[in-house]
Amino acid sequence: MKLRSRSFRCVGSLLLATGVVLSALSVASVKCESEQAAKPAAENSAHHFDRVLIVVLENGDYEAAVKDANLAALAAQGASFTNFHALFHPSYPNYLAMVAGTDFRIGSKRRLLADLQVDFPDDAGHKTIADRLIAHGLNFKNYAEELPEGNCPYKFVSQKQEGKQGGYVRRHVPFLSFVEVQKKWCDRVVRVESGSDDNYFVRDAKQGLVAYSFYSPNRNNDGHDTGVKFAAEWLKKFLEKDFPENLRQGTLVIVTFDESDKNADNRIMTLFLGDMVKPASGQDAKSLGRYYTHYSVLRTIEDNFGLEPLTKNDRDAAPITDIWK
Repeated sequence: MKLRSRSFRCVGSLLLATGVVLSALSVASVKCESEQAAKPAAENSAHHFDRVLIVVLENGDYEAAVKDANLAALAAQGASFTNFHALFHPSYPNYLAMVAGTDFRIGSKRRLLADLQVDFPDDAGHKTIADRLIAHGLNFKNYAEELPEGNCPYKFVSQKQEGKQGGYVRRHVPFLSFVEVQKKWCDRVVRVESGSDDNYFVRDAKQGLVAYSFYSPNRNNDGHDTGVKFAAEWLKKFLEKDFPENLRQGTLVIVTFDESDKNADNRIMTLFLGDMVKPASGQDAKSLGRYYTHYSVLRTIEDNFGLEPLTKNDRDAAPITDIWK
């Protein structure tokens, strides 16, 4: 009897008696589907970039951001998405979603409670992209402007230092929310003195960034205490001075806002910049207008590095395509 079911390719060689062929086919099919579902979503995806740097700005409506001259100038260099949405209000659950593929139901709490820092236990249910990267032989860092001096895990919730350009807040440094990172990888959370021309980020940028970098500006530079205009001016200077174009080869720079400010649909500006991204003049408006969220960014990064998605949220999210050279 000739067996045509592709399911048997997943199971391997089977010896089937005539009376149990249908049963075996059914079992094989289930096993095949299970194995396929367990595979990384990235298996057939193209590798577009060698490194990624994510810079998160705060509380900016899409409508305000696209009108800013500095952000518009950056948008002309790459992909600026017109239908990109944050996931939650307030900030904190969005940061968690960016690195863990879930907010762990923090976003369902009342607004003030949802911004309170949580230390998630070191167990199988609280993993981040750091786990996937390390297991894959890659590295990550979370740069944090004005991170207080002291010992990891930097239990300071916030700190406003006299003479500094802005304040630090721990919920904007998402990897510090995970006990596993606190115990094993706290050296990857790096203090950045924003007023210094030779801070740790500047040094790393000259030497070459690791595969995945998450940059948390202080509360002035990210716009939280200042607004979109200030944040855009800071970003322009940061990219020109601290991470100039000659250091960015192979690096995808992602600029996004954590959430909107006042608009009802949580639409935010998100930019993809890099030598692997087509400039705005070569982009397709239909592609830029697809519905994307922070989960889409996570899925795109996972696909690029061949990492298995963390949760159903990023596995089901649409990866960002059709913007690459």
